[in-house]
Amino acid sequence: MRMGHRIGALVAGFLAASSIASAYYSWVYFANVHGSLVPVPARFDLNALNNNTVEYFISDQPPLPMQGDTVQAIISQIRAAADVWNQIPSSTIRIAFGGISTIGATAQATPGVDVVFNDDLPPGLLAQTWITVPSDLSFINQGASFVPILRSRVQLPYNFAARGLWSYSDEFFLTVAHEFGHSMGLQHSLTSALMSTQLTRATTKAAPIAPDDIAGISLLYPTQNFASSTGAISGAVLLNGAGVTLASVVALSANGTAISSLTNPNGTYTISGIPPGQYYVYAQPLPPPATGEAYPDNVIPPEDSQGNPFLANTGIDTEFYPGTKNWTQARQISVTAGGNASGIVFNMQSRASVAIPYATTVGYQGALEIYSPPLAANAELPIVFYAPGTTANGNLVPGLNVSVVGGIAPLVAGSLEDYSDPYGSFYVNTPQVSTVTPAALAFELSNDLYVLAVAFTIVPGPPPSISSVTPTNSVDSNGDPVVTIAGGNLGASTRIFFDGSPATIVSANSNGSLTVAAPPANAPYTAAVEAATNDGQTSLQAAFNAVVPPTFTYTQLANPAISVTPANLLPGTDAFVEIDGVSTNFISGKVAVGFGSSDIFVKQLWVTGSGRVVMNVSLNPQAQAGSVQVTVACGLELLNLTSVMQVQTANPNQITLRAPVLNAATGLAGVAPGAQAVVSAVGLPAFLGAGWTLTVGGQSTQPSMGANGLLYFQIPDGLPTGPAPVQLTSPNGSTIPAILVQIDGPPPVITAATDGSGNAISQSNPATPGGVVILTVSNLTDASGNPAPLRSVRINAGGIDQTNWTELSTTQAGPIPVGEAQLQITLSSNVPYGPAQPIWVAVETRESPPWNLFIQP
Repeated sequence: MRMGHRIGALVAGFLAASSIASAYYSWVYFANVHGSLVPVPARFDLNALNNNTVEYFISDQPPLPMQGDTVQAIISQIRAAADVWNQIPSSTIRIAFGGISTIGATAQATPGVDVVFNDDLPPGLLAQTWITVPSDLSFINQGASFVPILRSRVQLPYNFAARGLWSYSDEFFLTVAHEFGHSMGLQHSLTSALMSTQLTRATTKAAPIAPDDIAGISLLYPTQNFASSTGAISGAVLLNGAGVTLASVVALSANGTAISSLTNPNGTYTISGIPPGQYYVYAQPLPPPATGEAYPDNVIPPEDSQGNPFLANTGIDTEFYPGTKNWTQARQISVTAGGNASGIVFNMQSRASVAIPYATTVGYQGALEIYSPPLAANAELPIVFYAPGTTANGNLVPGLNVSVVGGIAPLVAGSLEDYSDPYGSFYVNTPQVSTVTPAALAFELSNDLYVLAVAFTIVPGPPPSISSVTPTNSVDSNGDPVVTIAGGNLGASTRIFFDGSPATIVSANSNGSLTVAAPPANAPYTAAVEAATNDGQTSLQAAFNAVVPPTFTYTQLANPAISVTPANLLPGTDAFVEIDGVSTNFISGKVAVGFGSSDIFVKQLWVTGSGRVVMNVSLNPQAQAGSVQVTVACGLELLNLTSVMQVQTANPNQITLRAPVLNAATGLAGVAPGAQAVVSAVGLPAFLGAGWTLTVGGQSTQPSMGANGLLYFQIPDGLPTGPAPVQLTSPNGSTIPAILVQIDGPPPVITAATDGSGNAISQSNPATPGGVVILTVSNLTDASGNPAPLRSVRINAGGIDQTNWTELSTTQAGPIPVGEAQLQITLSSNVPYGPAQPIWVAVETRESPPWNLFIQP
């Protein structure tokens, strides 16, 4: 295996020696020097993962935190940082906590990500990530579309105290999120995105992902409609008629969206994943390597199948298309969904060195310094910048011009001046805005140009602040402490974090405070409390950790403990595992369970009480025999057991059922009593003879084999809703691990379908695409019989998921049956025509019988 590709995040420091980041989305390989030069990226093979999910594992050799900080707080921030990559709907890959692990102790067949803590980091780096790929890459010469990542290793510092690094800092959170991006195949970006290095990054803990990050991860792991919903710009970067290798090319819109790519060895490029709109395009070289770096901008160059690198050509200037250093003279390129604006060619000028390698900007909120600052709307505000090459001998370089690309916030005339060697400063007039508006800066010299893709953002309101965190001495229905958060600019949409775990908003109060339920934690525990708003601001965003966070101390002593059943697991099987807790507070939707090995994957998980979690787990057939750790995380509650569960030696003749058990009619992972269930089986004969038995929840039912190894059975009547064990037993009584099936209650039922005037939809009164349909639905309840939350409801008409719908308030006199509702749908314009187009409503795994709609143009 090849292991030697390393990328790091730079330590904070306004004057730290550094390179800026590149715009290369991934590690790239080419078949050979004389080949077609089609890039072959490195990424995880989704077919080698369970449910498109790569697990990450945190070393059981913990770091040394700052005094007053905790390892548990650090882990909570790592989990939160990883989760930001799960919030991108155009990406198919997901990343999940796999537990605490003794990293490297056991070989693992399933790809994964290991997080370790040690101080063996090159000078200037706060973290670094390695990916491991196959040592023999000759397969890319046969047209492979990607190189599989076999394992990634994220290295974080051990001695947080020596670095003055707090777990709650934006610096730590964004660094870890950045490294997880590397672990999934991304390199750096030159667009001030999360995948930019710290000096030019403009994202925050409240809004960590930028459009370039979305494009990068979605190009590696695209959803089906990603390419058709975005566009591309393509062309070449040339110097004296020859292609320039690894030049950065950026598409930048006037509203601040920046998407980028690097050129191929022949100078060609394609910037993909661009939202439709109008874009300036500029090309620039990678900056020279910083101390300790082997390559420009610390970007690992592409290689051929023999490991020969294609090195960057950095001897060019920076230009806007079509060949100007003045953005006002640049031509905007139109990008359409599914289109490619081709032929955007740059003929660059040669230069010996990069004039401005990077730029960093700082603004002020009172006396607090804020990097890549959010600026208040409709104001005249100062910005201080540091950009090597723009000052000399305490003065600005003659001929320096600084402007905001697109002119959204023009510089105040005459305000550009030296500030204090080696800084410069200026004022900008910000406009009134209703949404967050990023702004790019162009630093133009007489002989070159540098563009900082996001130098500041204009925000419609001030940041949140927290003045006090006060316990109410009460708990919510889950037993979590209820707390009052007082401060400024807090509202119902504000997110409150206790370390890395979100609180639940109970109410937004008339005095401007919030009442929240704190996440679970094991007392005595003290958590830092932070507020975040949707405009990307936080209560702790000041530079250099200048704001000390308020804290909350949990006082209810719990002394929690867990036990795990069964004690043994078999490679190549799916199995039902139960975790029982004492003095625990497990909450549905907040529990994660890991087994410290990527060869053990949690397929389905149910929380059946504050002290009980059950799940279906799957073991890779190549899982190594030996003991594994079991970790349960819920909020800030973290429990870990070592050597309580053993993976047995593999049995090549092992029979297993493959979770999930599906409803034979709907294909969903939930089956009501009396309904037919189906599950995939491995190792069973084509026909089950006498002696085979199957029980569901302890009740017998008759199994039968179908085609393609599918086992069918009926769910017995009378079973309660929730998970129930499915146990298949062979005639000789051999061990077949049990798995769980979700027993559903009655499905929703559509009882009427009318138009907006209340008239029934019929052949004489058909629905139309884009028109309104009102469904009356009963049994619209959750698993506990309460009205279903709308986020769990799905509506499908004619095979098209409907997203434009709402629940109507009722004017009916008297009590309304629980679960009865009217849903108003504006039918999708893509819904098909026909006299009997089925429409159905589902709550999680419970799907209504279809109701036939008459739909015509």
